[in-house]
Amino acid sequence: MAASIRVAVEENAAGTMVHLLDMPGAFTRGPILDDALVKVAGEARLYARWAGMYGEVGDEIVIAQRETTNAQLADGDTEILIVKDKELDLGYFQQLMALALKSAEDMQRLYDSIPDKERIDQAKARTTFYGRVPCTAQEMLLHVDRVAGYYLSRIGIVFSFTSPGLVSNRRQSLKLIAEHKQALSNPLTFIDNEYWTTAKVLRRFIWHDRIHARALYRFAVREWGADQICDPFCFG
Repeated sequence: MAASIRVAVEENAAGTMVHLLDMPGAFTRGPILDDALVKVAGEARLYARWAGMYGEVGDEIVIAQRETTNAQLADGDTEILIVKDKELDLGYFQQLMALALKSAEDMQRLYDSIPDKERIDQAKARTTFYGRVPCTAQEMLLHVDRVAGYYLSRIGIVFSFTSPGLVSNRRQSLKLIAEHKQALSNPLTFIDNEYWTTAKVLRRFIWHDRIHARALYRFAVREWGADQICDPFCFG
């Protein structure tokens, strides 16, 4: 593992999101760049433990890309096409596929450990650009599951929810990508004012799982204590 941590910075007046280029789906956020950068080394270590990436994680941060975005960063949105999204060799494709499945499996494990899946997180009871924020574990899991149709549509794949459950649907999503010849060529598309590639879709699956899993884990620990909650993402 590289000693330095390469990042892509996505920012606007509402805030900053930093993406760790060599750890697909890893990110930090903050109102300004310095606030997001100070969290990067910690995020890298947690992610490496989760993903089974062995070796030293350094503290040096290298900004490899910096973009201004129209995304609602304060609400946890993102739209950046990072430099790694333009690459999709066999090794990177296999890594993304494996992590996208592991991420769904771990989200399900976290969800299964929560005693009351309908308890409301009052701190999240608000409305954002995409509607009402999911406020219970049940709503969060459904939201994470249902985003598959949107992501796959960005690369020309129609997905129908015929299987029950996040993991089953994620497996089906990945199967559709693996069998889609055009998707495997990692074409660049521009839809609804945003650039997409297959690599970005796979990275976004992991990122989306991670952003909601982190919120769900923190809520669950506040409500029931860390000893009662499964921590497959190593957030604790």
